Amino acid sequence: MEAGRIPVHFSPESNVLWKAAIPAGHSSPVIWNNRIFLTASEPANKKELITLAIDRENGKILWRQVVQAETKVRFHTLNNPASSTPAADDKHVYVYFGTYGLICYDHAGNEVWQRKIDTPKSKYGMATSPILYEDKVILVLDGDGGSSRLLAVHRDTGEMAWEQPRSLFKAGWSTPMIWRHDDTEELVVLGSRRLTSYDPSTGEEIWWAGGFPQETVSIPVTGDGLLFAGAAALGGRGDDKLDAAGSWKITVGEFDRNHDNQIQRDEMTKGFAFIQRPELPKDNPGYGLPVRSMDTLLKIFDHDKNRIISEAEWMQTMSGFAAHSQPNLLAIRSGATKDARKSHVAWEIRRGIPETPSPLYYRGKLYLLRDGGLLTCLEAATGKELFRERIGASGQYTASPIIAGEKIIAASVRGVVTVIQVDDKLKVLARNDFGEKIFATPAVAGNKIYLRTIGFLYALGE
Repeated sequence: MEAGRIPVHFSPESNVLWKAAIPAGHSSPVIWNNRIFLTASEPANKKELITLAIDRENGKILWRQVVQAETKVRFHTLNNPASSTPAADDKHVYVYFGTYGLICYDHAGNEVWQRKIDTPKSKYGMATSPILYEDKVILVLDGDGGSSRLLAVHRDTGEMAWEQPRSLFKAGWSTPMIWRHDDTEELVVLGSRRLTSYDPSTGEEIWWAGGFPQETVSIPVTGDGLLFAGAAALGGRGDDKLDAAGSWKITVGEFDRNHDNQIQRDEMTKGFAFIQRPELPKDNPGYGLPVRSMDTLLKIFDHDKNRIISEAEWMQTMSGFAAHSQPNLLAIRSGATKDARKSHVAWEIRRGIPETPSPLYYRGKLYLLRDGGLLTCLEAATGKELFRERIGASGQYTASPIIAGEKIIAASVRGVVTVIQVDDKLKVLARNDFGEKIFATPAVAGNKIYLRTIGFLYALGE
C-alpha cells in the first residue's frame, strides 16, 4: 500500500492522528478497508479472549466479541493468550486462540462459525497464526507429545477440508506461508528441525529440508526466486560460535565474591544464571537459561563433582551446549521434491539469525534483526553480507521489521521504534521512544503507521 510519506519522527505526543486504549495482546493489527482487526486478553482474567474491530479513520472501537478460554495454559513472559494474529478477507475475519480454537466473524462482528481445538502441548503457550488459501483457513498445530498436525477448514463453514499429521514435529511457534512461483503454489511450514512444503489444496507433502534447530518462531519469506527460512539456536543464540569466554567473564564479575575465578555453590545466589545472551539486560527474559534449581544448574557444569565451577568446566559445558543446537538460515530454490537440501539449497548461513522476528526481503536484499538491535543486511541472491551493525536500540525484539516508503521500521520490546533508510549501509533516521512495551509487528496503509503497544493502538502520520 502507499507509504511514501510516512513520518520519520513520531512519539505518543507527536504525529499521532489518533490513539485507542486497548486490552493487552501480542497479535499484530490486520487492516481490511476501513477496519483494523485485533485480538486481546484481559491481564486480570486470562480466560477472557477478545476480538476487536477498530475504525481506521478515528480509532473508535466498532465491536468487541469475547469468548472464555477452554483450557488453562502457562505462558512465557514474552507470550500472551492473544499472540496469534487474525486473518481477514472481504467477508470475514478469522481468529485463533490457542486456549480455545478458531472463530469466524463477519465484518459487523456477528459470529459465523467456530471450531474448538484442543490446545497443543507447549512449554511457552501457542503463537502461530491462521492463514488463508483459496476457500480454506490453514493452521499449523505443532505441539509436544506426538499430536502435531496441519489443519485446513472451509472459510464459510469451518468444516474440515483436510488434515495432515506431523508426527516428526514438536512444539513450534512459526506461522505457515504460501510460496507462489512458476505457476505453482506451495504451503511452507517451518517446524522443529525441518522446513516442509505441502500442497495447500490437499496437505500432501512435496519436499523437506533438515538442519534447523528444535524451536522455530519466524515465518519464511521469498524474493529473488528464493525462499528464505531461519531459526536461532536453543536459547535464542544467533551465531554458531558462542562467546563462552565473554559469558564467563560476566558471570565471575557478578557472582565470584571471593575473587578466585571460580564459582562455589554458595556463590550461586538468587539471579545466578547460565548466561546465554549477555547482550540483553540482566532482568530480561532470555538473558540466562531458566533453571528452577541451583543444584540442577550446578550438575550441568560441575564435572568433577566438587561443587565448584571452574573456568575450564564452564567453557567445556558451553561448548557442548553450542554444539547441541546451531542457528541456521537457508535460501532454497524452487522445484524441489523430497529432500531439498541435497539439490536446492542456494546458500546458508549461521550468523546473525533472529530468534523471533521474521526476515525482511526488499529489492534484492535480506534483512535480519536480532536481539540487542543487531541488523544484518545480506545480498539475497548469494547470502553475501553487506553490513552487520547495531541500530542503537538495545533489548529484545519480537516484532518483525517492515518496509514502508523506502524505510525500515523496527520496534523493540522496550518500546523504541527505529526508522532506518534503505541503503547499502546502515543509516538510522530516528529512534522514537514510546515508553511502553511493543510485541506486535506494526502495519502500514495509506501513509500511516498503525502501531500497537501494550496499552494502545496508535495511528501515526503527518
